[in-house]
Amino acid sequence: MSAVSVCAVSGLGGTGVASALQARLSSLPNPPVNCDPAPTSPTWGVVNIDACRAKERVGPLTLPSNWGALTRVEQGFVLIDLERVNRGLPPILGLSASLDRLAKTGAVRHSDPPFPKSGFNSGGGIWAASGSVVAADYMWMYDDGPHGFDMNIVCTHPGEAGCWMHRDIILWKGGRNLVAGGGMTPTAGGDSYAYLVLSGHSTAGLAFTWAYELRYFAAKPHLELLG
Repeated sequence: MSAVSVCAVSGLGGTGVASALQARLSSLPNPPVNCDPAPTSPTWGVVNIDACRAKERVGPLTLPSNWGALTRVEQGFVLIDLERVNRGLPPILGLSASLDRLAKTGAVRHSDPPFPKSGFNSGGGIWAASGSVVAADYMWMYDDGPHGFDMNIVCTHPGEAGCWMHRDIILWKGGRNLVAGGGMTPTAGGDSYAYLVLSGHSTAGLAFTWAYELRYFAAKPHLELLG
């Protein structure tokens, strides 16, 4: 598995370090080190995420019954929301068609997606190239510290501002009624995935919603901490 992953956080009226710190202060605590369980082929994926979640005392992933029918962008959105709700955070409401187009631009360019020019308060963007959307979630959530698989180019030493920033964006507590955009494009070296997570963006006409997807879970996903 190989990937290069970077992230950005921005808000209206400010970009860069100040807004990144604002997002970091309103996110859940990060692991002290990368998880790095030994990959197991050919079943690498959810089993490795579950091993990392157990180290954080978070229960295993439970995927919806329609998982195989979802697009890879929708699968990535579901994974991101499961990471949130299984830790007690409110879900991102859904995918916006307009934000999907911006995220697709990021995926095609192999970079963080561009932000809309207006119509939001603050938020973040993430990108990864990986063999699957499950692997992308693993890298963003569990291997985003120094010397991880994803080669986070803004986190080369412990304590740097860019360390765990992808995870900070996924587990962001800032703002209400978060809305996302997702994009994917296949490449020779692994699919390219990009997502935006924004607050203050319109919730009208969402293309895919968490509320709709809930019908495909045997039980509503919730805060799931291991004893």
